[in-house]
Amino acid sequence: MKIKYCRSLIRNNYGYGLTMIILGIFAVYINSSSIFSYLWIFLGILQAETSYYRQTYQYLTIQEDKLIRHSLIPKSIAVADIKRVKKYVNSYKIETNNQSMRIEKDFIDRESLKRLNLFLERLQPQISGTLG
Repeated sequence: MKIKYCRSLIRNNYGYGLTMIILGIFAVYINSSSIFSYLWIFLGILQAETSYYRQTYQYLTIQEDKLIRHSLIPKSIAVADIKRVKKYVNSYKIETNNQSMRIEKDFIDRESLKRLNLFLERLQPQISGTLG
């Protein structure tokens, strides 16, 4: 099961990256000797690539035996090792004996958040109450 990023987050990141690339090209056109002009293009490409990565791999992948959070350095936790899930207002903290993983609710699409909540309820580890 894939837990998807919010569509507006990906779309805004693409827009921001493309805007940076356009500004960089315009700055190179005006002053091609400045290294900062090329830096705008480079940062815009990085932003657009990050959006592409997020669209391709999404936020979380839940397999039968693993929970994987995709990022520059992916983090995974074995589902069988989960000891506690702490529910906060804007996030979850999933803990094992020697690892923890924070899942930010603000990055997740609404439908995917519902599926994640159902998964965590079915998991039935020791769940602490909602914290403010």
